[in-house]
Amino acid sequence: MTTRREFLKSSAIMTAASMAGVAGAPQFAFGQSAGGKTLIKVFMRGGADGLHLFPAVGDPFYYQHRPNIAIEPPSDSDVNTAIDIGDNYRGMNPNLEPLMEIWDAGRMMVAPSTALESGNRSHFDNQRWIGNGARNNLIDGYLNRYMQEVPGVNDPLRGAVLGKTNMSAEASGNIPVPAIQTQSNFELENSNFCSGSGCADNQLTEMMREISSHPVVDNSIEATVRENQVIMLDSIAQVQASGMNYTTNAGGLEYSNSRLGRGLRLAAQLLKAGVPLEVAAIDWNIGWDTHANQIPGSANRFTDQNFNYHRRMREGATDFLTFYRDIANILDDVVVIVGTEFGRTVLENGSRGTDHGHSSSWFAFGGPTSPGVADDITTLDRDQLRSSRFTPTRTEYQDIVGEIMIRHMNMDPNLVSTVFPGHSFTNHNLFSRTS
Repeated sequence: MTTRREFLKSSAIMTAASMAGVAGAPQFAFGQSAGGKTLIKVFMRGGADGLHLFPAVGDPFYYQHRPNIAIEPPSDSDVNTAIDIGDNYRGMNPNLEPLMEIWDAGRMMVAPSTALESGNRSHFDNQRWIGNGARNNLIDGYLNRYMQEVPGVNDPLRGAVLGKTNMSAEASGNIPVPAIQTQSNFELENSNFCSGSGCADNQLTEMMREISSHPVVDNSIEATVRENQVIMLDSIAQVQASGMNYTTNAGGLEYSNSRLGRGLRLAAQLLKAGVPLEVAAIDWNIGWDTHANQIPGSANRFTDQNFNYHRRMREGATDFLTFYRDIANILDDVVVIVGTEFGRTVLENGSRGTDHGHSSSWFAFGGPTSPGVADDITTLDRDQLRSSRFTPTRTEYQDIVGEIMIRHMNMDPNLVSTVFPGHSFTNHNLFSRTS
């Protein structure tokens, strides 16, 4: 016989639609195209080396400062050289080659000298400050602050942390935001309320739904708990419904099981199911903190896929391409911005690695992203470096994200200094694509 749990899964569309009758529940239309705009922030935690991602192949000082780890200029006959992106100063790391499909389509930009200008060289400080939107110890992150300030759909998945179970500082705050590792494990279970193989009949969530369906009309703790319980249950139902019979439509590519791959897959299935996801935070962790042995000692020192750093870099670039193809029909509604807490030193150290630096390369694709390379440095001469060691800043990250919120999300420009407290916005026209 069909268990109640199996029945609910098979009729998830009707179940989600019927939630409109539950106090505080969202409207959810499965299979519709997304009606709003979405910003996905991907964090390369660990301090990614912007000069390694997008090497300064047109600068002789780059090769003087990095005699062992500098990537050679583009060459059609050598796969270990940088990829030509049509810029005389910058190239692309060969392990990021899958991104070239997005680049060649004119849907991607690189801001190679980006930083939190007031930051320091502490992973923990800079990750927290970037998440907060300013160098302070605010509780709310800038994505959560955006949701607080900008009217939006009353939906439990208006914002989400995807691909992991712990919160990101960007999304934390007064508005509850779920952290979802995968569709399959985004569930509440208790062995005392389970029956069937693998808890096929989960009576716990049904009991919680029944209890929460009786609203408490006051401001008591009980009322708050019930309200948040409904939000949690509705989030679970939407994620499960969006994943029903979901298949990746990316020309044969599939998402990896990394945090990045899981997060992008969740984002794609939610958006393609019509869930009004506005902001999402995803991590891309491959070991960016490259103090030593940034390249292997093998012959293919920049492309050896047995070297974890190279393999996972290509894996991540493939995940981005998979997502790009997977959401092709709604690409104009989605912007993905990828950044890190700081870059690395321009000079390599004695361990064929790089130490904590300042600005790094951020990149974005989708939506109104203007293609090409943003404002950049023109020389790595030590006299022009910050403290004679670090790449100086040409673009502050708040301006990049702020412009996405203004141009793509239609946020009032006057709110930039609220979302990013105290920041004076500069428009770099990085998201002015109109067709």
